[in-house]
Amino acid sequence: MSAKKPPKAQTSTHRSRAPFWTQGGAPRSAMIEEKAMMIFQPDILIDAQFQSSQRRRFHLDPERVLMLAVLQDAVVCFQEHVAAKCKRKQSMHRDAEEWISNTDRSYLFSFENVCEALGFDADYMREGLLRWKRTSRQPGSEKSTRPIIGRVGT
Repeated sequence: MSAKKPPKAQTSTHRSRAPFWTQGGAPRSAMIEEKAMMIFQPDILIDAQFQSSQRRRFHLDPERVLMLAVLQDAVVCFQEHVAAKCKRKQSMHRDAEEWISNTDRSYLFSFENVCEALGFDADYMREGLLRWKRTSRQPGSEKSTRPIIGRVGT
């Protein structure tokens, strides 16, 4: 009985059949290959690192959340109803504008106090909103009448 020799593997002279990463160039060192394979390793996080990635980016206590909602509602009413024809919407715009323009700090939810509690510069925000209103009233400025901020969650 004679043992059959396995057939010789055919070597391809076509470079295009070999994977692109093996074509040409010097062979990679073990260190380079090890670094390349590190991207496939699982991330190891301690509990505090994982929890910090799941929390909100900034922490607001409930009072500040309420203040942010009041400020957002005022800005939305100010912007959405700037050119309103309905008397109710015009009134909403006027009320928001009066609240924003008022510099009185005697009550907790004044524009000045709300901005200060949230870390915003009240004068800067006031001037920006009034500038937006002036430019939205200019003829031929249909694009500028769009609000500069939107509702949260939309």
